[in-house]
Amino acid sequence: MVSKIEPDRYANTGFSIKDTPQELNDHLFHQMMKKTGTERLEIGCQMNTTARQLVWSGIPESLPVEERRELFLHRFYGHSLE
Repeated sequence: MVSKIEPDRYANTGFSIKDTPQELNDHLFHQMMKKTGTERLEIGCQMNTTARQLVWSGIPESLPVEERRELFLHRFYGHSLE
């Protein structure tokens, strides 16, 4: 599987959060690159888990299961997977 992310989208080549000063973005990128691949993978998995929990917490539990799942997919991925 080939990544669909353009090469210029990586943090060390200009991709950054718009409200973060470039110097801080560079520092954070270099700090992350000092970590091992395993550590970076663990951080990514933890971020995914947190993001999923945040999305689920905003969906009322009173809705039917199928509707909750559809809302989750739309909010988490930006569209339904139909």
